Amino acid sequence: MLEDALQASLPSFVHGVHVADISQGSEPMRILGIRWLDCGNLQGDIFNLEVAVAYRARTVQRQKGKRLRDLAKNAHLLVEFLVPAGVVIPVWVELTGILATARLRIQLMPNPPFFALCTLTLLGQPKTTIACTPLAKNFLNVMNIPVLSDWLQKIIDGVISEYVAPRSLTLDLKTMLMGQEKKDTLTEGVLVVTVRSAKGFSNGDGGNIFATKAGKKGDTYVQVGWGKWGKPLWSTRIVKGDSHPVWEETTVLLVGPTEINARELLRLQLWDSDLFTADDCLGTIDFPLKDIMSNSLKCFSAREDRFTGMHDKPRPGTLLWEVGYFPKTTLDDVKGFVQKVEQVTEKELQETKTRSPKTEQSSEETQGMSPPKEVWPSGILNIRIEKIEGLAIQKVRKGGNGEGGEDDDTGDLPSPYCTVIINHQRVYKTRTKMKSNNPFYNSSIEKFIRDWRSTFIMISVHDARIHEAHPLLGVVVLPLQTLFTDRGTSHLSESFPLVGGTGYGRMQLSLTFRSVQLQLHPHLLGWETGTLEIEPHVRASLDLSPDLACCQLVFRTRNGREKMDAHTDGGWRPYGKAHNVRVAVTRRYASCLVIEFQKQKHKAMMGIMSDRTPAFAVLWLKDVSDNEDVEVSLVVRKNVHGALARAEANCTDVGDTVGEIMVKLRLRPGLSGCHQEVADKDVHVLEVLRCVVESGEVKESDALFDNGEDSDGSLKRTDMETRKKGELHRKHPSLIDKMGAKITGTFEHHEHDFTFEKEI
Repeated sequence: MLEDALQASLPSFVHGVHVADISQGSEPMRILGIRWLDCGNLQGDIFNLEVAVAYRARTVQRQKGKRLRDLAKNAHLLVEFLVPAGVVIPVWVELTGILATARLRIQLMPNPPFFALCTLTLLGQPKTTIACTPLAKNFLNVMNIPVLSDWLQKIIDGVISEYVAPRSLTLDLKTMLMGQEKKDTLTEGVLVVTVRSAKGFSNGDGGNIFATKAGKKGDTYVQVGWGKWGKPLWSTRIVKGDSHPVWEETTVLLVGPTEINARELLRLQLWDSDLFTADDCLGTIDFPLKDIMSNSLKCFSAREDRFTGMHDKPRPGTLLWEVGYFPKTTLDDVKGFVQKVEQVTEKELQETKTRSPKTEQSSEETQGMSPPKEVWPSGILNIRIEKIEGLAIQKVRKGGNGEGGEDDDTGDLPSPYCTVIINHQRVYKTRTKMKSNNPFYNSSIEKFIRDWRSTFIMISVHDARIHEAHPLLGVVVLPLQTLFTDRGTSHLSESFPLVGGTGYGRMQLSLTFRSVQLQLHPHLLGWETGTLEIEPHVRASLDLSPDLACCQLVFRTRNGREKMDAHTDGGWRPYGKAHNVRVAVTRRYASCLVIEFQKQKHKAMMGIMSDRTPAFAVLWLKDVSDNEDVEVSLVVRKNVHGALARAEANCTDVGDTVGEIMVKLRLRPGLSGCHQEVADKDVHVLEVLRCVVESGEVKESDALFDNGEDSDGSLKRTDMETRKKGELHRKHPSLIDKMGAKITGTFEHHEHDFTFEKEI
């Protein structure tokens, strides 16, 4: 925490800071007094104490040539500042004195270790004094620079103030004394929100004289978040130029003690997206979280609410939406748990079923002893990255064991940070630990998992470098089904090796999964990213007109497009060799597959004002399950009066029916060679996945790096030289790789993405 505070307030001429060592020394802290406090009306086995403590450093003669061993007897920090030209300035920060008064509330328990929880708060800002000494030779004394000395003192006081009343620190003494980790998630349940449609709302661009008729209807989207917090957590797609948008999108929000204790409000806001000005808020709906959780039916509740503005003033328009709260599963909800608790005594099992506050830990441990149940595939996953041990960079050119090994104090140490990738999507990034071969993070994230059986996690470690691309040091691969099934548990804490990068080391992390009482439709259990494979023969119904039967079919999503030509024996097939047509898919539950019937160019030019796309068909991908071969019958509709644009933006039927087509398809989850254009804008996940495949941690068929020409969907490699070339290219990056790629944007509406989080 101290290192993060230093990093956040560094001067511009300092690139980074690293707390290399922290020790309490051998000088003890004195207890000035202890006072017992009345517990008042509080119930339970608890007691309150007020403690006054003081510390004074031992005086050390700072003679010339005196070793640091004498200074290390006092509490101290070793702080390293990274300045330009790669110069590291070490500074010895010695705690010379402290005077503080604290209050403690300790909860007792009948079994060892007899202490359950401890809540600590400081009464007023403690008085602390420090002394700074530079360790670099021929460098001026930091104490002669009051600005820097005062800055260090201010940062330390700021960190301590985080625990001054009314703020507090809660310690799990049982876990600390017994050495057992918490096997539960902080999240208590989930909110499932479905945004269906909106109508009758005011026009955000009505006063814009330069807007088109369709533009004056607004380019609307809905944001969902917490009302008191104010930060949006999710957003629908943007529906352009429609006064009655239909989204039919679903999201899941995590509900924890913070939201429950704050009596949060679920907030839905309708916005009008603008290109050159700030978006306009067209209306707000606030709904108390407490009212949603009080519904014991555990089902979706359809609602149609009117929009309001500032100070709850009514605004025109209504929103059709659904919401439901689903808590975590209990022992009674998880079937078959009895086989895993046979070793638990009858008394402990009875206490677990009563679910009293004293036995909540027993219930938590009991559920962690068994793997997740397939009857509840959806749940909450907690990922905690604790530390990386022995992180080093391979020395390929000079040979040797690597930079930044266990006993290496002279080499150039890496500045690592970790990125969590769930189902080929980046969701979290830790802070950067400057110049450390044993970085300690203790960073955690909780995410909703649609189906733990198909969830695939990768944690990548990169080296942050100034004015260079960040090289990949290694990856930890975590297939949830394999881990939980083989180990027979829903909680694991292990050390995993880094594979596939230019470095090596072991990452200590923990995974905890808790199911929720929610059974989503099988169509909603898939990944957000995938590849849509269409078999090379599309058939038409008998009532389809001959003019449309001879048109060319264009299959397109927001990320790619492919074509099929009309065949002489009826139907459509790809040009040349018969193979599956593959189209990239991202944000799958907000996307659709559009099939356009396109006339040949010379035929389209024969008629005046002839439309090249006379008909179309639409398939919303939220209605397709992963890894299932299905044959769907799609209604072909006439494209008149902009029916195609409205149909691919709104999840509803638009246009007159002119026939049907039968399409066989399969939706494969994950990235593939079809996502190359998407990967060019964000090479992070693509680089990580390629390294994992080359290391052998993932099968080639699972990676699915094809270019749409093969039928097996395997990762293409010309020969072994290509693999070695890619590996050497990562270890010896070119000048362009070091500079990094620049991405330029275009003037278009950009949809909001709230899936990626950064640790602050």
